[in-house]
Parts: sequence; C-alpha cells; structure tokens
Amino acid sequence: MDFCNFRLPLLILAALGCCSEGSPLLNAKTNGVIGKNVTFKTTITSTQDFLTVTWNFNKDPVIAPIITSVILMNTVNIDEKYASRIVYNNTTCELQLGPLVKEDEGEYILNIVTTKGQQLSGQIDLAVLEPVTDVKISSNLPEAVEFNSTVVLSCSAKGSFTYKWLNGSVPLVVDGTHMKLNAVGDELTIAEVRRTDLRGPILCIAENALESGRSAPFNLTVSYGPEKVVMTQTPTDSFLKKGSNLTLACSAQSDPPAQLQWMFSGEEMPQKTTAITLTNVEEKHSGNYSCVAYNAKTNRYVSSQVAVVSVLEALSGTNISSSSSLLIAGNSTVNITCSAAAGKAESMEWLKDSKPVTSSDRIILSADKKTLTIVKVVKEDAGNYKCQLKNKVNKDESTYVMVINYGPESVNVKGKNVVKFEEPAELKCLADSFPPSIFSWKLNGTAMNDSRADIIIDKARVTDSGTYTCEAFNPITGMTKRTTHTLAVTEVGAVDEGLSGGAIAGIVIGVLVAVIIIACIIKRKKKSSTDIPSPY
Repeated sequence: MDFCNFRLPLLILAALGCCSEGSPLLNAKTNGVIGKNVTFKTTITSTQDFLTVTWNFNKDPVIAPIITSVILMNTVNIDEKYASRIVYNNTTCELQLGPLVKEDEGEYILNIVTTKGQQLSGQIDLAVLEPVTDVKISSNLPEAVEFNSTVVLSCSAKGSFTYKWLNGSVPLVVDGTHMKLNAVGDELTIAEVRRTDLRGPILCIAENALESGRSAPFNLTVSYGPEKVVMTQTPTDSFLKKGSNLTLACSAQSDPPAQLQWMFSGEEMPQKTTAITLTNVEEKHSGNYSCVAYNAKTNRYVSSQVAVVSVLEALSGTNISSSSSLLIAGNSTVNITCSAAAGKAESMEWLKDSKPVTSSDRIILSADKKTLTIVKVVKEDAGNYKCQLKNKVNKDESTYVMVINYGPESVNVKGKNVVKFEEPAELKCLADSFPPSIFSWKLNGTAMNDSRADIIIDKARVTDSGTYTCEAFNPITGMTKRTTHTLAVTEVGAVDEGLSGGAIAGIVIGVLVAVIIIACIIKRKKKSSTDIPSPY
C-alpha cells in the first residue's frame, strides 16, 4: 500500500483513539532565534509500544504535517518543505528544527498512537526571536563637565531583547533622580554628572531568553577640576639665605590636565610649567608665591596656598671695635661695639668668658645691644668678650680680648728676717700688677744696683743687715708702691726665729751702738797714751 494512502487512516485512528494520557512534551513553550536551531524536548525514552508518531505545525487555520513515523513498518515520511531542516530522534521522538525563520513561529503538535490504541498528544508554542546584534552605546555629549552637564547614554541593538546596564563588572544602580532609566531601559540619564558616577567602562547588554549581545566598552569622559591644587617648596624655610636656590612645584587634580600660571606678589610670572627654580636668590625675590590652575574644559580657576618667602643676607664679617686701646683700672671708660660687615642682625648677645653679660650701674648696654659700655674699668673687667649676632638664616660671632692695666697693688717682700753669719739669704718682692711691675731696691736708704724682683745673698755678712726697701713701678699706670723688710745677720749660733721685726731691729741697732762706743773708748785711750806733758 502507498504510504500516502495509508496516512489518512492513521490520522483518523489517532484522532479516534479511545483514550489518551498526559503530554509527552517537556515544555509547553520554548524560544528560538532566527538562523539557529531549536529542539522540542520530550519525556519519551522508548518507542517500542508505539504504532505511529506524527509532528504537525499548526499555522492557523492550516495544520501542516512535518513528519510521520509508522513504527511497525519502520517508515518515516518527512514533508518536503522540512526535508533539509529537521532532525528526528527515533528513540525519543524529539524534533530539531532549523535554521529558524520568522515564519516558523507558532504551535507544534506531537501525536502518538500506541499499539494498545492509546493516544499521547502534546502542544508546544515556539516564539522565534530575532538575533541580538549591533549593540552599541551613544552619548549626547562627547565630553561632560562635572556638576554642569546632564549626560544621556542610549543603547541600541537589532533583534528581540530587553536591556541591562553594567558599570564595570557590576550592575548599574539608578536612583530615579540623579541617575535614571527610561521605561524601555535603553536610555540612561545622569543629571549634573560626577566623575564617580560612571567609573566604567560602561556596558549595555541586550538580551532575550536565549542569547544576549554586549556593546563595546564605553568610557564617558567627565572633565573636572582643577581641585586640590597643592604647591610645594624646597627648601621649606620661609626665610632663605641670599645666594641659595628656591624650587616651587605645583600639582592639581584635573581632567583634562590643568594649565598652570605662577604668581609673584599678585603679578603673573612668565613661567607656566609645573615647577620653577630660582637660583642665587636675592632680596628682590622676597614676596608671596602661588600658582593658579585653569581647566579650559570646565573654565574653572583654582589657586594654591600662598608661600611667603623672605630672602635675607647671611651675617658675615662680624667684628668688635673698641673706643680705646689703653685701659687703666679706675680711670678709663670704654665702649666696645659689635657689627657685621654683611647681613642684618635681628638679635645680639654679649658674653664674657662664656657667661652672659648683665647690665649694672657700671656696665651699660645700648638699646640695640650693639654697644657695651664699661664705666671706670676695674681689673676684673679683663677677659674674653664675645658678641653673637643672629638672624633667621644664620648666626655669626666675634671675640675681643679686653686688657686692663692696673697696679701695682699688694706689694710685699717674702724672706727671713734673721740669718746667721755667712748663711745664704733671699728676699723676693711681689706685686699685683699688669703689666708686671719694674722693681728697684734700697738698703738703709741707699739705692742698690739691682732691678730684679728678688735679692739673693750667698753668704750673709753683718753689713747685709738693715732695712730693705722694695719699690714696684708700673710704667703704663705710672703708679709706684713700696714696702720695707728688715734683715739681721747674727754671729754663728742659734737664731731666735721667734723675735719680732722690731726686736730684731733693736738688737741690730744695739749692736751697732755698742760697736761705736767701744771704738770711741779705744781711740781715746790711744790718744791719752801718746800725749807728752809740757815742760812748762
């Protein structure tokens, strides 16, 4: 029998099956994409109890056959329109259709008649979707200005889909006010855009139940700034030494990068670079420095903080001068003045022998402390005087040695008052004086030919006894002072070291008087023995 003639009875048999069971199809609906395949899934695992299997396409009002399989006869009949577009699974009765066209959209019916006369039937609706292609993002602005611009990003694509937006790798979150999507979802609006709104890259995904398309990454350029304009200074000191170098650098957060303009005390400088260096600075470079950052896109200006720079000449050539080179204690008044050959001092301090000089009735400091006045100097004023000058860039100092001429003072003779005959004796004259005194000696009022400070007698004789006078003379002060010392030379024997000077002087004088008396008696006796009585 021809199969075409046999098909009609089979269809009638299927339609008149005495009973039926649940749908053998896995889903009641499915989606396909134009140009791709779709498979209608079943729950069937074996066809050994089946008599016939048919797949039909219900394109209302016509039901068009696709494939009819007669299991017992092991025959499969495929409609010629589907001959090259279907793949049929004899075991599961699953049908693969494709490549799909839009006309394939509709209801597909699976009918099965078993050898027991039972009928299994199921329907599945196929929605044929257009493929997602040409997904892209466009912006209403090529560049946006932070806080000023409202940006509208539009997503377009071909096919059947819904939209989804990504910011980087995470879903874009909108708040409905600052950032919002239209009802369709293909238009994203950002009011008063900020650089942090869309860190990017921005992606638009157009998707349907079966596939999705992704746009190329879109980066929104948001011009902002300048802001956080920072100027650094090297060295950081506010006061610079004349002749040193000054480097200033400026930075700003800005997109596009800010243009920089350097300012000096309110006037534009020629430099427009990120850093400037001033070499060998002078006082004329003192002033206020700042930089101004300008963004041509945002049309905004922002100034840095101001650096106040003062250029000072370093102190050098400090010297102490004196009003007098010859100072005599008790007579002279002196002014010593400290000054620097270069630089201006802001503070000054005087030291004497490393200790601060303090004012008194006799020691006077001028108001600017440059001059130290000592009224009627005393010997204790002698010493090392130092003045220390300071300003904000350095310090300098000078030392002056003050010499005070004084004396002689405290003149005295050291030595024994009594020595034995032919014993050595030494007398030493001492005087407190500057410069050292010149000495002269007298013995019993008669000048001695000796200008040394000490007299050395190798072997004392009686003629060495007497009153010694030491005279100390200071040639600078013109002062002379003297003192006396008594020395007695005795016969060989013990010398009472306990006698006072007066007692010793009395002994010496007594001895001399006794010697004179004895000499006079002897002379008188000689004269008496030589007298010749007159014969008359």
